[in-house]
Amino acid sequence: MELAPGVHRIACRFDVNRISFVHLFVGTQASMLVDTCCAHNPEQDILPYMQKIGFNPKRLTYILISHSDLDHQGGNAPMKQAAPQAILMCHNLDRPWIESTEALIDGRYDQFSRGYGVSPMSAEARANVHAQTLSAPIDMTLEGGERFRLSDDWWIEAIHTPGHTWGHLAVYDPRSKVMAAGEAALWNAILDADWKPALPPTYCYVETYLQTLEQLMEMPIEQYSGAHWEVRRGAEVREFLRESRDYCLRVEEMLLEFVKHGAFTLPEAIHALARNLGSWDSTNDGLLAYPLSGSLEHMTARGLLKQSVNEAGVFTWSIPS
Repeated sequence: MELAPGVHRIACRFDVNRISFVHLFVGTQASMLVDTCCAHNPEQDILPYMQKIGFNPKRLTYILISHSDLDHQGGNAPMKQAAPQAILMCHNLDRPWIESTEALIDGRYDQFSRGYGVSPMSAEARANVHAQTLSAPIDMTLEGGERFRLSDDWWIEAIHTPGHTWGHLAVYDPRSKVMAAGEAALWNAILDADWKPALPPTYCYVETYLQTLEQLMEMPIEQYSGAHWEVRRGAEVREFLRESRDYCLRVEEMLLEFVKHGAFTLPEAIHALARNLGSWDSTNDGLLAYPLSGSLEHMTARGLLKQSVNEAGVFTWSIPS
């Protein structure tokens, strides 16, 4: 669909019933694709959409990856093959995980197997990530605030929106007031292709996440297009952002209540709180490790919780003395 003149939202299907929306900005002088989804999505979804609107991928100027995740960077290599002249970009802080699938697995997906008591990823799960993520070298890194002129009278801006990852970027179009947001805000769940909860909201760095939400609420956004949600328009934008913030604060309240029962580990908190935090399939409860660990770190830094290590070498949290 075309959100505004020259601003396209492309649906990419992956896994059994998952969807991720990538964005294409087409001007008279330059163009930008934001995200490439998984390894099969350039051929399955992105290139057919370009053909449908009469856009030749050889005209593509930039490919910007919003953040390090297999369903945002997985199609980098095939997209670069289709548009070798395009400059592949991401934020400097996410570059190691975007250039290397193995680094993505070790640094993001398997991080909780070290000290948190979470089982390491299986060989099958690691192989699945590799199958969906075809990496390519990054040509240029950004820090946020960079502007890209697409036409004589049209430019768009990369906005640093950390929280889900340290280097998350969104792209804002001041002309149409469209925000191609990726996962800058994660609401109370990541949705599937039927708009039903598929996964928990996987923000990880709470302080910066809350700052990002406040930053977005202050911007003049008229259409907010996230990667896994319906487009929010007008007053719906601030409502979506407020609900994202409120979910984060609710997690903190639940952890403060849970700690009253005694010291706990991250897996124990996930098991106890999962069904009160969302209605996705319970097989995905483990992804609550991201928001819960982020809140635990944030609360510990503020003196609300005490972090220790038990006899098994696993982090625990308790009420400070």
